[in-house]
Amino acid sequence: MVIYYTAEKTESGEFLKKVLKNYGGASRILRTKNGKPYLEKGEAEFSLTHTDGLAAVAVGTQRVGLDAERRRLRKIDALVSRLRPREREEDFFELWTAKEAYVKYLGGTLAEYLPHLEYKKGVLFYKDAPTDVQIKHFALEGCTVCICTEREEQFTLVKL
Repeated sequence: MVIYYTAEKTESGEFLKKVLKNYGGASRILRTKNGKPYLEKGEAEFSLTHTDGLAAVAVGTQRVGLDAERRRLRKIDALVSRLRPREREEDFFELWTAKEAYVKYLGGTLAEYLPHLEYKKGVLFYKDAPTDVQIKHFALEGCTVCICTEREEQFTLVKL
């Protein structure tokens, strides 16, 4: 798995095309009914994320979800108040990126899955059962990043 990223100002769709030109050449990028992008010919699995000052794409051979959030305290109090009481002790940025990466991994929507997700002590639960995915967090360019995959896999970071 490779995670390509840039801290340069870029439009995320253009960044995605730039990265994916090495994976399948002329294959078109299509979207599922929920908006998840995929390659028409299925040459690679990928997930795109962008946040203030960072765009990143994880590309590999297995299903993947990727999310990033800039670490700053902009109005997170309102968001934290909506969390379940036992989640309020977790690192908000790890909690949020894990949930978003998992939803992207599934190809669903936040509205569909968020009410059923809970993050406790580094484990993500769906409808009170631990999920069977691998979740890894790391810091990148002042952001918390989470990658969600079906099985454990090493990844390489490539700055573009």
